[in-house]
Order: sequence, then C-alpha cells, then structure tokens
Amino acid sequence: MKSSLKQYLKQAFFSQTVIIWFTVWSGLLWSSASLTSSANEEIEVPTGKEVVEILNRDDSRGFFRLTGIVESFNRKGLILKTTDGEKTIAAHLVKKVHYRKSEEQKLGELHFQQKNFRDALSHFKKSLAAADRRWIEVEIMEKIIQCETALAFYSQAVTDFLALEELEPEMTDSTFSCIPLAWQAIPGDSQIEGTARKLLSANGKSPTAVLLCGSYLLFSSEGKEIEKRLKLLTENREVRIARLAQAQTWRLELMNLTTEKITQWQTALESFPPEFRGGPDFIVGQAFLRLNDFDPAALAFLKCAWVYGVDPLLTKEALKQAQKALELGGHSDEAQKIKVD
Repeated sequence: MKSSLKQYLKQAFFSQTVIIWFTVWSGLLWSSASLTSSANEEIEVPTGKEVVEILNRDDSRGFFRLTGIVESFNRKGLILKTTDGEKTIAAHLVKKVHYRKSEEQKLGELHFQQKNFRDALSHFKKSLAAADRRWIEVEIMEKIIQCETALAFYSQAVTDFLALEELEPEMTDSTFSCIPLAWQAIPGDSQIEGTARKLLSANGKSPTAVLLCGSYLLFSSEGKEIEKRLKLLTENREVRIARLAQAQTWRLELMNLTTEKITQWQTALESFPPEFRGGPDFIVGQAFLRLNDFDPAALAFLKCAWVYGVDPLLTKEALKQAQKALELGGHSDEAQKIKVD
C-alpha cells in the first residue's frame, strides 16, 4: 500500500485541486489502516528462534517466512542461521522480524502505539538491558530515539542517535530514518544548541554528527560555517547523508524563493530515498506557502505527515500547516477533515 500511495502522489498534478486529491486520499487512508492492522498481527515464534518475513512478489501474500536464528541485521543484509545453513537476505527485502520480546519491550510498544511516549520511553530503556544481540539493541534504541523526539527531548535524542551510530555504523535506511534532524525553525529544547556544539566538537569528523548537529546550529552565530560544512556533505558518498544535507541547506533559502527554485527541489526529491523525504517535503510545503501557492503547499505537508511521517511532532505541525494552506486556498471543508492529534 505504501508504494501505491507514492505512485498516486507522483501522478497527482498540482493543477488538480486538493479537494479531488483529498477525496481519493480518504479511501486510500482507510485501506491503508486495514492493511496495517493485519500486518501488525504477531505470530507464534519458536523458543530460541526468529521468524523473518521476506518480501516476494510471487507469493500471494507478498512475502514468505523463514525460521532460524538472526545473527545480524544491518544494511549489508540479514544473516539467518537455519537448518539448511546460513542465509544472507538483502536488507530491503526484510519486511519484519518476529522474535520473543521481553515484557518491558512489549509494554513499551503498547504505550508507543497509544502515543504515550513518556511511559513507552521508560519501558524501552528498561528493556535495553535485556537485549542479548546487537540487532535487538539497535531496534530498541531506535524506539527510544523516536520517543525522545516525540517528547521534544532533542538534546537526548541527538546524543542517543550518535551513540546508536557508534553501536551500528551500518544502520538500515529504516533505522537511520529516526535521525532527529531539525526541520522546524524553533526546536522545543532550549539546551539543544549547547548540546549540538559540544557533540560537534567531539565528533567533528563524523558526517552524521555534522549533519545532525549542524541542523540545530544552522541559524546560530556559527551559521555560515555550518552552511559550508553542510554544502560539503552534499557530495558525500553516502546518498542518505548527501541528500539530507542538501535539504537542510534549503532552509536557508526560504526567504529568497522562486517557483523555479521550488520546482528544482521537487525534482531533487525524486532521488531521495523514500525514508528521508518527510522533512524535505515539510520545507517544500513551507516554500509554497510563502509564495501563497496553497494547493501544492497543502499537498507537500500532507505527504510529509501521511506518507513519509516518522517524527510525531513534525507530523503534527505538517497537518496544522496543511489545514492552514487549505483554508487559505478556499478549501475550508477539507481543512476541517484533517485531524491533528
């Protein structure tokens, strides 16, 4: 369903009204919710084993399952030890890994689904001590960072993400997408600039540290130097680092916009890995809104929130901005249909 949503959005022309788009979206959203509920069903996992769901277009379900022991899982692939020997599965084909979780981790996931992020954070931190393999530690730390970001604990989220990279330098794109970059103008954590400076000083040779800490220092007194370092990162051999650095520099251009420039950004977005399009789409939405081009602004904000959304606070702000764009564009009825939790 996620690929269907993206295919639809690629075919949506800005000359069409958001009213038409929103009507179609309502049907897609309902279908997506149905699929998600079934996809999240847990299965019975044998003691001492894991069950890996692997994408396969030839299977009627779209995937098949293998049972074994997951020895490692990162962007180089998932290594599964089975009765038939060791298998390496490409990371992008891994749909889900079912494994026996501690009670603390289960409680954390329950609270997370209910958006009780403070309680979820507490349980995930406790469950981290019980993790007996690195790939499980990585999964739990990803959840911890997502909770901290949702609670606007940016200083801790940034610190923990750099610790996560140290634990697993070869994170999958799905895991790396929890990177708590600044996309909004004013972060909610007054300590973040000091933390960013300290971490950047200690980890200045790390492209990830420059990207992450730089996103919080872009409008500080060091902004000019940060801008130079981010522009250098746009040539980084790691695509996800280069593309996110590119999008961060767009934030500096929001006061000097043209339609042609935004079109260039949208073209550039096509080369972004899907996991990293949420924040950049938020910037595109802001840009269109500044030019009073309300329909494409609403579309960009809705894509940020509903298709690529990872950060709950950014998602909430994107929905608010989508409402604003729809209202200003004369689509009050559609604006009222958007629910901002």
